[in-house]
Amino acid sequence: MQIRTSRRGSLVIRAGITATCLLMAACATTTGGGHGPAPIPEGMGRLIIEAGGIRKLNYYIVDQDTDEEVFADHPRSAGSSPIGFESGSRATNLVQDMPPGLYTVVVLTDIEDFVRVRDVEVVMGEPRYATPQVGRFMLRVLADNARSSSGAVQLPFLITDYNMRTVLGKGMTSTEVRHFIVPAGRTYKVRIENSPTGRDEIREVEVHFGGLTHIEIDGRTPDEQLQGGDDAPN
Repeated sequence: MQIRTSRRGSLVIRAGITATCLLMAACATTTGGGHGPAPIPEGMGRLIIEAGGIRKLNYYIVDQDTDEEVFADHPRSAGSSPIGFESGSRATNLVQDMPPGLYTVVVLTDIEDFVRVRDVEVVMGEPRYATPQVGRFMLRVLADNARSSSGAVQLPFLITDYNMRTVLGKGMTSTEVRHFIVPAGRTYKVRIENSPTGRDEIREVEVHFGGLTHIEIDGRTPDEQLQGGDDAPN
């Protein structure tokens, strides 16, 4: 038996096939409930900066052939700024589409130092990765609830090398989440001068790639610590 299909039926079948293909394409680019990365533009390659879970960095990119800066982005405020904290946003500025070539990625940290990744080759139509060795730490100073509704206060502090011979940078503690980005693989000292307790507070900070070091300093007076009871740190 020969089955004949009308022109209208062919159009319906064709439309169904097209819709199915579009649906399959959409599913193929969807992961974790969100859309996957956009296609790489024609004639370009994709440079992805892998920073151990850090979503935003201040950095610039240099073309190694011409020694010219070809891209720069500085969305983060300085660590010493009262508003310079890292939010919970999942947005990132660490994916850039670039013409094929050889590049250097220079990451600016929250101290007077930077991290450089050389010889990053961007290839047409492919993603390539740069991995700057940076890490994070977070500092919180406890206070009595009469001075702060959150139990923490804002105080300036210094970041030094391990021997405390060189001041590398400065920051401001916060009642909110604030990550300070520094070169990884080093041990620093953090010093708060004239803390609420009336003495200098110094803490050793070891920062690793891909981690977040938490530091807590008890800035309460002895009387406040006694009143704090079980809330007082050991």
